[in-house]
Amino acid sequence: MGQFVVIGLGNFGHNVAISLFEQRNQVLAIDANSKKIEQIKDKVTQAVVVNVKEKEALSEFISNDIDAAIVSLGDKIEASILTTLYLKELGVKKIIVKAINDDHGQILKLIGAMEIIYPEKEEAVRLARRLTVPNLIEHIPLASEYSIVEIAVPDNFVGKSLKELRLRSKYNVEVIAVKDVLQDTLHLIPEADVKIKPDSVLMVIGKEVDINKFKV
Repeated sequence: MGQFVVIGLGNFGHNVAISLFEQRNQVLAIDANSKKIEQIKDKVTQAVVVNVKEKEALSEFISNDIDAAIVSLGDKIEASILTTLYLKELGVKKIIVKAINDDHGQILKLIGAMEIIYPEKEEAVRLARRLTVPNLIEHIPLASEYSIVEIAVPDNFVGKSLKELRLRSKYNVEVIAVKDVLQDTLHLIPEADVKIKPDSVLMVIGKEVDINKFKV
């Protein structure tokens, strides 16, 4: 069980706070708007009204032993910058901040944010990827240019073995698992003679450029 602070309870912050709490973490939710605090107070460990532009006010509730602070203050750039700076000065080791653009993100990194989140940008990329690869179910970016994706198998894959499909030689991607959706089973590191069943999902790893060519 972790200890987290979520500062800013717009749609993103509200959902992050509740999700963390539902996963049995201790969650302190902070916002300057009392109505937002009222809406979330029964869904997290503690919810308090705080003016985040005041370091002393933040220090009353935040200690340096928390696992992470998530800052989501929408387009309030000054507030997010000040809050990030104060969290750093208070000794918070992991600070994750939502930014509205690249310049905002660069400033946040310079003053102490360890991770920058661009929800709108990331959702736009996911949408573009889903439209480009219609069978794409999930996409997990890895280090450098590699990713793991889940792709629903097309009808012409059914009944064929991985050896017959020759996905490595055709697309330069590697199948690391086959999921049987109906049976709710996962076959990790499948052998070449494994045959694809209907309603299966392939978990594939490879370079982004090769996965983009893998339009099944």
